Amino acid sequence: MDKTTLSRINLNAVFRTLEKLVELDKKSADIIAGADEVLQFTSPAATIRLAIKDGKLTFHPGSGPNTMNLAFPTPGAVNKMFEGTGIPIPLKGITKIGFLTGTFTELTDRLTEILKPTEEALKDDAFRELNTVLTVHVAVYALAEIANCDELGKMSAARIPDGEIQLAVKNGPALVIKIKDHKFSVVEGVTTTAMSRMIFEDIESTGQVLRGEMASYTAIGRDLISLSGNISNLDNFNKILALVSSYL
Repeated sequence: MDKTTLSRINLNAVFRTLEKLVELDKKSADIIAGADEVLQFTSPAATIRLAIKDGKLTFHPGSGPNTMNLAFPTPGAVNKMFEGTGIPIPLKGITKIGFLTGTFTELTDRLTEILKPTEEALKDDAFRELNTVLTVHVAVYALAEIANCDELGKMSAARIPDGEIQLAVKNGPALVIKIKDHKFSVVEGVTTTAMSRMIFEDIESTGQVLRGEMASYTAIGRDLISLSGNISNLDNFNKILALVSSYL
């Protein structure tokens, strides 16, 4: 596992998913209700901001106006914070540390609760659906970081030409992976110009595949995943996707 890639996943995939968490989960929206903060996380590998206001959270890549700036001297320092064994260096907003250790930590704990659920929690249908939707988002954004930074990921990305790959769940989340010069980026939505598509039949089977309860080849054999377009691209795409579990 590459520490720089992991730090980029933690900031650009895991923290990015907080935006979707607050949008879909009332408990999370209630946690940040009344908060008005912009947290900047500054590191050598990636810098992001999380803007929290009016019960909403938005993700912003790069630096900018903020109420708290938290710095990490190395990518490994980012990863230690996510592991709970390290703390950032506050460059700005030291008087707001209480928000970081209180409200914001409560929000990230809620995300962990959903992304790493207990068997008991998964018995609830609404929780299972939320787990699946958030897992799709964090996995695809993590895939982009692996394609761009991880050595094995870059090898597979080098075999995929410029264009778009659609990954979607019927009546559920849809994301477009854009490839330019073998670099990956992700946007939400549906594209009509994808060179390859991976479409899951429903939320339930998507969750089973992502949680490892069903093998992807089994799902394909049962017509729960449909593949179309350039299959060679999807083969290399799946090789990158297979690396996600080693990081998350």
